[in-house]
Amino acid sequence: MSKFPLANKSFGQHFLNSPKVIEKITSPLPDNCDAIIEVGPGPAVLTPHLAKYGKPIFVIEMDERFVELLAPVVGADNIFRQDALEFDWKAFLDKHQFKNIWLVSNLPYNVSVPLTLAFMRIPEIKQMTLMYQKEVAEKILPKDTKNSMGSLHALMKTQFELQHVVYAPPGAFVPPPKVDSQVLSFKRSMTPLIDLKMIDHFENYLRLIFGQRRKQLGGILKKEWGAEKALDCLAKTGLNPEIRSEAINLNQVLNLYENFINYTA
Repeated sequence: MSKFPLANKSFGQHFLNSPKVIEKITSPLPDNCDAIIEVGPGPAVLTPHLAKYGKPIFVIEMDERFVELLAPVVGADNIFRQDALEFDWKAFLDKHQFKNIWLVSNLPYNVSVPLTLAFMRIPEIKQMTLMYQKEVAEKILPKDTKNSMGSLHALMKTQFELQHVVYAPPGAFVPPPKVDSQVLSFKRSMTPLIDLKMIDHFENYLRLIFGQRRKQLGGILKKEWGAEKALDCLAKTGLNPEIRSEAINLNQVLNLYENFINYTA
């Protein structure tokens, strides 16, 4: 008989069962960490390993079945039974005043990107160790840098230092998913390339130029601004109008954004 309860498909549950992967995710403790938050801890697979550091630890878990398992590890008052996408970060931080949070999660694959974008916007989250479907992880941190630029990679690189942690095959989980998984580490940059106050505007820009990333950049911008403005903007950035969005590098993304601001101000 499995030591895990029946997985709830509506929550996208796959319980991690690999000691190697568990160890990689839960160590080492980041420097200056003053609290740990685990999202979707399930049956407390990672939680005891995180609790051993003696830092304040909180968990966000929707499935009420796991409260009984989590309470002895983190304390009943430190369990938030709610959707992580609806978590009130302002109220939490106003109450606890943490400045250097390490966020850890075996993310539900169906909401992994919205959760990552939400976590990115919380400056007190200084480091994250997150599990993704491998295909999504490679959009955030491409394995091959040629023709691999996209909105997720560009967005995350402006805020974090990104690093591969470990791969997790289907057999590392109960029940095994139909896809390979990958864990990434995010360390918030001391000097982000885009101020968080501008991140919504920057994200809208990225959606524009990478919405059809295999199309020529000149054609994308001509459709948005007209030929004269588009060609002028690209010329100032030193980009050939025929280049595809996926083929530009991060510096070019940022230089183009400076001109984009001028045309959308």
